[in-house]
Amino acid sequence: MRIPGPHWPSVAGRARADAGPLLLAAVVVAVVTLLAGAVPPLLSATADAAVRDAVRRDGGDLQVHSRMEGDDGPGGSRVRHPRLAEDVDDFRTRATDELGPGLRAVLRPPVATVTSPTLKITDGSVLRTFQLAYVARDGGPDVTWIAGGPPRPTASETAAVPYGAPPWPVQVGLSEADAAALQLRPGAHISLADDQGNVKKVQVSGVFRPRDSADPAWRLLPPLLRPVAGADGTGSTRLAGLLSRESLPDARLAFGPDELRRTVWFTPDPARLTWDLVPSVAAKVVALKASSGSSGARDGSLKWETRLDGVLRKVSAQVEAAFAQASVLLVTLLAVAVLVLLLAADLLVRRRAPALTAARQRGMSLPVIGGELLLESAALALLAAAAGLGLARAVAPGVSWEWTLPVVVTAVAAGPAFGTLAAARATRDRRVPANRSARRWVRDTVRLRRAALELGVLAVAAGALVALYQRGIGGGVLPASAPALCALAGALVPVRALPLAMRLVLRRLLRSSRPLAVFGAARAAVASARVLPLLVLVTSVALASYALVFAGTVGRGIAEGPLASGLLLLAWVSAVTLPVLGLLGLALGTAAGAPERWQTLTRLRTLGLRPREARWVAAGELLPPVLVAAVGGPLLGVLLARLTSGSLALRLLTGADPAPVVPWWALGLVAVVFLAAVAVVVPVESALRRRRRLSEVLRAGDS
Repeated sequence: MRIPGPHWPSVAGRARADAGPLLLAAVVVAVVTLLAGAVPPLLSATADAAVRDAVRRDGGDLQVHSRMEGDDGPGGSRVRHPRLAEDVDDFRTRATDELGPGLRAVLRPPVATVTSPTLKITDGSVLRTFQLAYVARDGGPDVTWIAGGPPRPTASETAAVPYGAPPWPVQVGLSEADAAALQLRPGAHISLADDQGNVKKVQVSGVFRPRDSADPAWRLLPPLLRPVAGADGTGSTRLAGLLSRESLPDARLAFGPDELRRTVWFTPDPARLTWDLVPSVAAKVVALKASSGSSGARDGSLKWETRLDGVLRKVSAQVEAAFAQASVLLVTLLAVAVLVLLLAADLLVRRRAPALTAARQRGMSLPVIGGELLLESAALALLAAAAGLGLARAVAPGVSWEWTLPVVVTAVAAGPAFGTLAAARATRDRRVPANRSARRWVRDTVRLRRAALELGVLAVAAGALVALYQRGIGGGVLPASAPALCALAGALVPVRALPLAMRLVLRRLLRSSRPLAVFGAARAAVASARVLPLLVLVTSVALASYALVFAGTVGRGIAEGPLASGLLLLAWVSAVTLPVLGLLGLALGTAAGAPERWQTLTRLRTLGLRPREARWVAAGELLPPVLVAAVGGPLLGVLLARLTSGSLALRLLTGADPAPVVPWWALGLVAVVFLAAVAVVVPVESALRRRRRLSEVLRAGDS
């Protein structure tokens, strides 16, 4: 059996006849795909920048300490250890090996330091302190000796020093700034003593100048290059002398056995840190700290200290909160876009109903009809999605396609589903029951199905709101969907109430002597029964208002930063895009009801209704749903913002829970824009319909 294929002339003819609605749907798919495809990669790039900024700003160096090996000699003496600098190098290598390759990849080359206790300068001048320091890393840091030379040994390599002996001499080098501050030259002695008054015998071997003062090694010990004020309290100034590999053993003997502090420093390299590496790096740092030896241990075990895990934990919480908050805004965009695409599909079906019915009556099967419509919608949606993703790739460092699926699937499936259903309903052989109770049962069944659907929406919205309260904003897609679902559920109230209100108004006006008001109310009562246009209007205005409140709150409460500015930009983009989608929904809803509306008005014109009065009747039909959306939408958006703001975790970016900031002027502007749209649509539509002659409308019986 031959499988019937699509009738290509019919497919092309329908596409040409309905190019306008198809183009609008393609624009919606392209724009929303652009936003949904570009925002996640942009947020990831922003997260990388936030991680680097946090590490650069808050530091987080890894420090590892280890007690030096004992230098006890025979007869209660201490022995000079000439290979002490090599032991420091071995200690640096051992610490580096313990990091593991993953952590080493994001750290700069290690720097080993050996520092003495802080000494007092006892020359009778202002309060100044001094410290002896040794700095070593691969290849440096390099210095140029502009006077004297590097520190030399002050005794034989294996000298023995009895406990209680006079101060052991040691040589140090001074930077130009420190030498000028002390007014000392090579060969001079520095008057130093520790906290117990024990004099230290320190001689200046030379004055040096760093070849690269920006070398990261100098950052660890700034007093080596220049005097540092306030390092040891208010009013104090710390200076430091540089030890060499040769003079380091003498410094060990000049102090107590455990007074020199041996440390290896690992500084994170912000350029190598990305958001994806944060979990593994943080886990490794925590493991190092957990395996660290006790600070009171007398052996040579490694003792790790760092704030890096805390810095990464804090920025991780901020990034995750920003991602979750961005997902809330993306879901609002997707929700309104899906509603608009459903409305566009409904418009296409209304326009194509006669042609689809005729094709069905001529014997075309429902699978063929659905297949033709699916080919058209799939080609259009995929081309629009490809264009959107291409633009996203041009403006973002990557493309995310997961968020685009709801819009693409809706654009592909809605039109074929609605069209096939319309064709099936138009040609089904089910007869209307003659029995009144049977007809009532059919009506009640339809009402029960609608009520069940609405109750399902309310239940899902309530569940999402409860999940948001219980799990917080980072609990998954369901909590992030709470504002959009609650806006959709809240829009069901005016959807239910407006038809009842319009019927009451019509009953009151039927007793009046104002025919224009009666005609407008009658048309409004008919139009208010259509659920989807009003649902699109109220939901879009409510979520636009929600985005405006979100943007106002973020703009006032969050300090400057990569995450804050990116989130604020997305909020404003959403606040602009959502009303545009709502206006597009208004245009689609107006176009869907235009044939029936202007057929009625044209017939009334034959009874004496003037064109200006016809425009007033048309405005009376279009204005009630727009007025409901303009008034109820902002109120619903503000209510949602107040209900959900406490669960959005803005405190992670601000340090406190900011109160919602309601920009009433912006909400009022959105309402005015929608009301003004009616004043634009009616004259435009009237001008387009004016070209139709009365005889054509009356003879055709349908526009």
